[in-house]
This record gives sequence, structure tokens and C-alpha cells, in this order.
Amino acid sequence: MQKFCPYCGKTLSERSKFCPSCGKPTPARQASVAVDERAAQPTAAPPAADRPRPRTLVAQPANRAAGGPQRRFAPPTYAFIGSLESAGFGLRYGAWMFDFLISLIAIMVFTFVITAVSKQSVVGSNKDLLTVAGLTLLLFVLNFVVLAGVTGQTAGMRILGIYIVRENGKPFTIKHAALRHLLGYPLSIAVFFLGFLWMLWDPRQQGWHDKLARTIVVMSK
Repeated sequence: MQKFCPYCGKTLSERSKFCPSCGKPTPARQASVAVDERAAQPTAAPPAADRPRPRTLVAQPANRAAGGPQRRFAPPTYAFIGSLESAGFGLRYGAWMFDFLISLIAIMVFTFVITAVSKQSVVGSNKDLLTVAGLTLLLFVLNFVVLAGVTGQTAGMRILGIYIVRENGKPFTIKHAALRHLLGYPLSIAVFFLGFLWMLWDPRQQGWHDKLARTIVVMSK
């Protein structure tokens, strides 16, 4: 006797354990043609009030339509912003750490040289302390304003291969680097470094200094 799937009506072979159409397992007591005919008998239509309403299809985001997890915070690291691949918080933090280490080594060198020349500790001389502070500020300007404005990268960014670009695609210049770093960095630091942490949940992964200068940090130009 020919068998049918009680779920979708697909013809089954005698040895079928699963329906080749719907994939559901065949019950232990397989229904015969008579059972299928009984299931196929028309039944009275339910009242209009009890009929299920047709579901309206609403366009869903790609990740939700595919069954992926819903995104609640910032886009994932290396997400695309237009045609550019953004650099995530981890890479940017790494670049800051390299810049910090470079500055720290430079301060140590400045201190050692000034101590050797003056033959006294810089702690005991306000003039020597101001000299070290001035040289450190000069290094900051050269790294974050001049180098970043000319190449789009600080020394730390160059090590990790990330760039600063403007949102509108126009060239990033020394003027924009000065606005981003000399004004934007103090602004981002002012409220317990909240301006830097802002990129963790910002849709474009921008800190306050990025928003001020209208810039984004990307993997490559």
C-alpha cells in the first residue's frame, strides 16, 4: 500500500524514515491512503471572526532576516562605513598606547639629557622642568598635528596601519588635525574620558573629537 506523509502529503517509500520534502520523521504507525483521504476531506470553514488575519510582511534588517543576533551597540569592529572599513576601538586604543609609549620614552630621553647637561636633577629646577614640558608639548604637536595632518596618521596609527579621514572624503589637513587633537582631545578627556568611550556605542564609532572635526578612523584610505 502506498504511503503518504501525514504532514505535507508527499509520497513515501516503504523504507522511508524521514519525509524527503518536509524532513519530518515518519510516525511509527504510518498513515495509509485511507488516512490521507480522510485528512483531505473538506471541513467547514471557521467563522470570519475566527479566521487568522493575514500577516503583513515588514522589511527586516539583513542580520535579523537571516536569523542573526540583533545589534544593540556600535557596529562590529571592521564594519564598513560606506566604502571604508572602520577601525574598531581595539585598534585605536592600541595606536594610543604606542603614541603614549613613544612620548614616555621621549620624556625619559629629554630628562636624561637635561640632567646630564645641568648636572642636577630636573626635579630641583623649575627651569629644567619647564624645558622637559616644552619639549614634550613640541613632540605632541609634531606627532598629532604635523605628522597626522600631512599623512593622516600619528606614529602609533602608522604602526597599526589605520588612518584618519574626513566624513566628506576631502583631504585631512593640519588644520583639521589641530582641531581634532588640540581641541577635541581635551573635550573627550574632560568628562572622565567619556568622549573616547563614546565610540563604543556610537553608530559610526566616533568619539567626541571625531564629531568635532567630522572625521572617522579607517583601516585604509
